[in-house]
Amino acid sequence: MIKLTNYEYQWKTAEDAYENRKKKMHFKHWGDTSLEKIMGEITLEEFQNAHKLWLKLKEAFNEEAKAYEPEAYDSKLGSVGELQRREVLRSSWYDELNGEKYGDYGTMTLIIEVLHHGEKLETGTILFGS
Repeated sequence: MIKLTNYEYQWKTAEDAYENRKKKMHFKHWGDTSLEKIMGEITLEEFQNAHKLWLKLKEAFNEEAKAYEPEAYDSKLGSVGELQRREVLRSSWYDELNGEKYGDYGTMTLIIEVLHHGEKLETGTILFGS
């Protein structure tokens, strides 16, 4: 059995992800597959829009950490968990960040979740929940 390379968030731009969409790798929570098999036909423009939304989410996630209290349950991103390992609720962060301006809910959230689930950011690891 051939062991595939783990995807370790090395694709930093929408163009990187798009160019590598057919490359088979090991993705956390998706296993050994490719972006194309997970997502189907996704255009470069959709990857670019998802990347813009991701940058906005990343900024909001890091900003939220300044006042985040796990027991308060008042996160606009739908965050739950400890500061250093927070799960964000897809419908909450998408609504809070006006995700509809970037594209279809299912497409945008899927691209972001596949490419960034479990990524360590400045203020903790981001996880995605339903």
